[in-house]
Amino acid sequence: MGRNSCPAGRFVTKRLAVTNSEGNDDFIILAKIDYVENQLVELTNGHAYCRESDRARRLNEAEKQEIRINKGERAFELELCALTYPDDFKISEMTRFAKKIRTDRDGSLTITDEEIFESLRLGRNRGGQFFPNNVCALMFSKDPQTVFPGSYVHFLRYIGTEEKSGSEYNVTKDRIVSGTILEIIRDAASTIDANLREFTIFRNGKFHSVPEYPHDAWYELLVNAVVHRSYNARTRPVFVKMFDDHLVMESPGGFMPSVTPENLFHKPRNPFLMFVLREFGEVRCISEGTKRIKRELTEARLPAVRYVGAQESVVASFQNDIAHRANSLDSEAYKILGEALAFSLDTDERKIINYVVQHERINVSDALRILTTTYWHTAKAKLTRLVDRGILDFVSTKQRDPNSYYELHAAPKTGK
Repeated sequence: MGRNSCPAGRFVTKRLAVTNSEGNDDFIILAKIDYVENQLVELTNGHAYCRESDRARRLNEAEKQEIRINKGERAFELELCALTYPDDFKISEMTRFAKKIRTDRDGSLTITDEEIFESLRLGRNRGGQFFPNNVCALMFSKDPQTVFPGSYVHFLRYIGTEEKSGSEYNVTKDRIVSGTILEIIRDAASTIDANLREFTIFRNGKFHSVPEYPHDAWYELLVNAVVHRSYNARTRPVFVKMFDDHLVMESPGGFMPSVTPENLFHKPRNPFLMFVLREFGEVRCISEGTKRIKRELTEARLPAVRYVGAQESVVASFQNDIAHRANSLDSEAYKILGEALAFSLDTDERKIINYVVQHERINVSDALRILTTTYWHTAKAKLTRLVDRGILDFVSTKQRDPNSYYELHAAPKTGK
């Protein structure tokens, strides 16, 4: 069976005595097939299959190549790229990198930059010429997207808690972050940081500033999404989606073999890329990133990261627990109102002010969605009270205006 149909497979067989349909003694052969971790197993005709529910699905060539990369059978990172050295590369940055390696490792000045690059598996030296590979293209090329069109982070900021489309399209910020791996990580981190809120919590008679998400936790997750993604999926980017109550990062390529959302042990898809990034301090290669994320979220009293893995991607989701931060104010609201007014707000009023700071305006229907009350008149009364106190302004062009709304007053009164 194995020799004729699947020589790379690992299985054992045994005979099982049966009685056939004619009532005679007979036997069937049972085959137990084991998982092979270090290579893609194909039939002798070149076909390979994956199990989906109760059926076997034939893999296409792209899927087979992705599995070979994940299993370490194909060193995709080390394959030579189509770019020309030095013309297509940021030579000044590569020179500084080589100098750093010499300094850190007490290297000899007689060793050329290209020899250092080869020792770090950024390419090969052949006949006095350096040939860069895919890792080198991602780290140092002038335009990595010429080799990997999907080598970028697509940041999207949504109003609300879910994606909408068509006439309800709710994206307020849409930015593409591209460049080398280091530039993507740093620019994407700046973009995320600029869009995160900081809350001012009133506790034990004092106001305390609390970040929406712990910096080290979301930064580690961003690095993971960029570094451990599948670059074989050349056209697919990393998505970062920010909602009112959660943050999502979606990375191309499923979990590595044997890795699940439950175990999440260290098994990098791109180890050579990691080794280079380690020299810049972006990764440590000691399997502590996941533990640090968990620790940071626990200390911030936030739920654990939720991971969902499929063959095409891994999605990680943070919850910011905004629904339960009853005693919090967005830091911008706190700065605008001042401590005296902020101290005087009740729980529902804080929710209203946070919403206005984030969305610039609020109407009665919006207030009904974020408050515990289900009564229109109660929500209206809370907004009117904030108007009477000089905290909100009511904006309307006519009586019974369906488009009327409330916005934050530019100079709140402190005497009421």
